[in-house]
Amino acid sequence: MSEFPQDFNAPVEEAGLFLQATGRFPRDFDVPQDQGGPGQGQPVGGFGGDPQKNQTEHRAVVQSVGKAPILLIHGNAGTADVGQWDMLDLKRMLMDNARYPQGLIWAPSYLGINPRGTDGILDDTGSGASPHTNNVNEVREFIDNVCEYLGVDVVDIIAHSLGCTLAYSIFRGLEKRRSPVNWNQPKKWHRVGTFVALAGAFHGFGRSFLPWFSKGEWETGREFMNELLAETLGGGGETPLGEGKPETPGPTRHNITYFCGVARGDFVDAAKRDTGFLRGATNKAYDLGPSTLGHERIKENLKVFNDFLPLLNRVPPVQRVTMRIDTDSGDHDSPLEIAANIVDPEDKAANYVANRVSKFFFNGYIADKIAETLEGTLNGDQTLTLRTDGMWEVVYSAEGAIEDDKKTYWVGEVTPIEVTIVTDEFTFDRSLDVAAATTRGNLYYSLDGVWWNEGDKVTITEDAVVHFLAIDSDGIASEVVSKSFEKEG
Repeated sequence: MSEFPQDFNAPVEEAGLFLQATGRFPRDFDVPQDQGGPGQGQPVGGFGGDPQKNQTEHRAVVQSVGKAPILLIHGNAGTADVGQWDMLDLKRMLMDNARYPQGLIWAPSYLGINPRGTDGILDDTGSGASPHTNNVNEVREFIDNVCEYLGVDVVDIIAHSLGCTLAYSIFRGLEKRRSPVNWNQPKKWHRVGTFVALAGAFHGFGRSFLPWFSKGEWETGREFMNELLAETLGGGGETPLGEGKPETPGPTRHNITYFCGVARGDFVDAAKRDTGFLRGATNKAYDLGPSTLGHERIKENLKVFNDFLPLLNRVPPVQRVTMRIDTDSGDHDSPLEIAANIVDPEDKAANYVANRVSKFFFNGYIADKIAETLEGTLNGDQTLTLRTDGMWEVVYSAEGAIEDDKKTYWVGEVTPIEVTIVTDEFTFDRSLDVAAATTRGNLYYSLDGVWWNEGDKVTITEDAVVHFLAIDSDGIASEVVSKSFEKEG
């Protein structure tokens, strides 16, 4: 949808000038051609996977990690990786906060890029605005090509702004034609496991808002918006094939998980309140600022990310693996003997990497100094023995497991450090001082789990997840403790 006034791209469009966002994909990936709107006739831009790896290596990553790949679909006047409306913060949070490897994250740029190289092109905003039908073919093809390349039936999709209704149009089977609106293309419900829609406009912009936002396909009550949600498949409604409804067609039959995030008071929500919600979805509203400010922040906010993160990977690409570790994190005598095994399926083995570490703060990061490393596989009656006193971090993994399991053991004469967030409030008005206490050592805090500062207190002025840990003079560290805080109103 439109992030800018009507005439924002007029000089560019009238002159017929645009650049194509350069795609960064593996060499053997089939990049679709842009088939409509700005950028038409050029290869789709964006990013996806690891350009240094081939298809066989990417498929091996999918099987090893056991997570559904993620597709990020940007909004109008945006690109995947350039400018204010890019999807790079989502990529970073997936990699840094959720441990998704690069090979599982893909994002097309379907609108070209302006001559300044600063943003995508705003698709037409006249009375016949049709940014969905203009771009539906190349994005539909991109989704299918990613699935084929990675050898998966199902992906998770995180969309922003126009990307929300564009993705929904693809699921629904939109044909690339303006009038009449047809939905006779192959439906793609079976391709999506979890659909995250951030600041979308599923019910249009109404008729009384700024005219360049509410024309053509965006007009509430007209043909496109009336038919977008008029799906009968899976019991109909606004969440076809969702929880409690029939499953998608094969080959991987499942129900779709829906999450809709609204930026309360941004220009989309101001045009038509709650237009970004779908009945039957997990719907949440966030106060992130007015107009374009909130519209941008909703795709970059860690609290929003943490709200939908547990909903991802509901349909993993490989059989779920259940791993059992008989020793929890904590204080243990030396030597420490640990057993880990795969409960289901029984023919799998648990791998481990055990590091005896000390921690130190360096240039905004919490860094590790590794004194000893043990690696191996545990199967049946085999055990891992930690014989040296110290702080051990052990990562257990298995092919097909949803995620690795990391545990910290303080072995022998080493005493754990306890950290407590002492601020009791969960909500606040204008600002809040969040403080922590520790049994020993220096405290450090972080708002994203990656960048750290020294101190026992931080002042927040918006929704935040605050992390603390402590490190003593010997490099022994506490576990990271975290707490969410929400700004009222």
